[in-house]
Amino acid sequence: MKQLLVLTTLALLVTGCALSPQQIQVDPKPQVTPANIGQNSQVQVIGVDSRPQKAFGSRGGVYKDTALVMPANDVRAALEEAVRGGLQSLGYNAFNPGGDATTLEVRLEQLDYVPEEGSVVNRVNLTLTLQAEARRGDTTHTGTYKSSTQHELPFTPTAERNQAMINDILSRSIERLLNDREMLDFLAGDDTPLPSR
Repeated sequence: MKQLLVLTTLALLVTGCALSPQQIQVDPKPQVTPANIGQNSQVQVIGVDSRPQKAFGSRGGVYKDTALVMPANDVRAALEEAVRGGLQSLGYNAFNPGGDATTLEVRLEQLDYVPEEGSVVNRVNLTLTLQAEARRGDTTHTGTYKSSTQHELPFTPTAERNQAMINDILSRSIERLLNDREMLDFLAGDDTPLPSR
C-alpha cells in the first residue's frame, strides 16, 4: 500500500510538470499618433510570415516537444492589417491603393519564444525580427526592426499572458517601422529619403 502511494505521488508530480499546448490570437495593436505624413500616397501592404515553423516556441516542461505555443489565426493577415491600419493613421491610402501604388512587403522573419530550462517556467525570452521592403518601379528601400525582451513571471504563463507578451513585442516592432522617417518619406514618394537626425 505504501509503495502504491509513492508511485501515485510520483505520477502526479510528473503530470504536474507537463505543460499543455497553447493557441494564441495574434492581434498586434501598434500605437500611432495620427498625422498626415503620407498626404494620401498609395501603399499596397503585403504581409509575409517567413518563419521556418508555425510554432513560436515551446512552453518547456517534461513534454516540451508537444507543449507548443501556436498561433490560432493567420499571422500574415494579422501583420498586414496592423501595418495597413498604422499607415492609414499616418495619412497614407493603404486600404484602397491603385495599381501604381508603392508596394510595402513586411516580413516576420523571426518571433522566438524561449522559456528558461526546467519544469517550472518563470522566465521567458522573446526575440523578433521584422524586415520591410518598399518598392516603387526599380527603386527599393529596406528597413530591419529587431526587438528582444525578457519577462520574469511569478507563475508559468497562461495562454492569455503569452498572448499579451507576443502581441506586445510584435506591436512595438511595427511601431518602429511606422516611426522610421526614412521609410515613411520613401512611401510618400521620395526616392532618396534623408537619414533621420
